[in-house]
Amino acid sequence: MRAPAVLAFSIVVLVSSLVIGSLWAYQRLAEKDRMVDYLLSDLDRMRTDKEQLSKENAQLSQDIETLSEQLDGLKTEVASAKKDAEDFLVPQEIGGTADFPIERGMAKGSESVATFAKREGTTIEVLKALNPWLDPNQPLKKFQTLWIPVK
Repeated sequence: MRAPAVLAFSIVVLVSSLVIGSLWAYQRLAEKDRMVDYLLSDLDRMRTDKEQLSKENAQLSQDIETLSEQLDGLKTEVASAKKDAEDFLVPQEIGGTADFPIERGMAKGSESVATFAKREGTTIEVLKALNPWLDPNQPLKKFQTLWIPVK
């Protein structure tokens, strides 16, 4: 009688092991299914993000091209304005009925009348005579034009 009891016990242990193993396997499969679902939804989100980023990248590339064209145009304008400014800053002889030749001189920013006169090789008195509105005690403004004798 002992053998049937051991056999019954062995069958119970075997069945219990199979049930527990099946439950464990089912739980592991369920966890893996949840992980697969999570990863699939993450993949869908990433694909959507990729499409959006591709559109944004195309727009940014177009914006860069437009800005590059605008920059080229601005560089041309600046070069032209710089050339015009350089041409404008060159003293030029003025024709007229004056007893001696005069030309325009242009002041640098915050330059005094005395330093302007020294730079142009003349005196404050001559500058005052040619520019009666000039106040020798006030600094000159940047690009202020004054009459000066030709050197």
